[in-house]
Amino acid sequence: MKTKLLCFLIFLFVIGGCNSIKEATTINVSTHLKTDIPVVVTAVGMKSFDLIAIGNSVSFTKTQDLALSSDVELAPYLERIKAIDLNSMVVAISGLSAGQTINSVTLNVTGVGDIFTQTNITSTNNSFTPVIASGILDQVAAKLTADRKIILTVSGNASGTMTFTVGLNIDTTVIVYTIS
Repeated sequence: MKTKLLCFLIFLFVIGGCNSIKEATTINVSTHLKTDIPVVVTAVGMKSFDLIAIGNSVSFTKTQDLALSSDVELAPYLERIKAIDLNSMVVAISGLSAGQTINSVTLNVTGVGDIFTQTNITSTNNSFTPVIASGILDQVAAKLTADRKIILTVSGNASGTMTFTVGLNIDTTVIVYTIS
């Protein structure tokens, strides 16, 4: 009887110890999650006179996924992710010509909400680190950890018809288990 009890207790310690060992064996993988969101601003339903009139702007919306599986550095660890920390974000708008202005652009993450809004973007004022409210990146990181992807929506209005690309570069630390 004592032998069975001893074996049972050893078994419990081994099972409990495995989780403790798993928790203790993590590594941090530093990476940059990057995505380019192509946007085509068209004046569907607007007459050419309306476009020429001073102050009229054209609205746009574009949605795109950002999946962890698309990051080469994270591919080996996808099934062993413990947590994700999003440290900072840099946004670069490319493809604007002189005289084209994005009056405002907002980035939304489905399930989290609006991340930032930036105004007055031109071909010479096209790269920025957005002001993001405290805790918002943590919410995005939690969604990314749970779903392994997020759905991004870029929306806003521009000075006229144009094509540009919204580039996101997110400094990221991913905490992964070294054993499964």
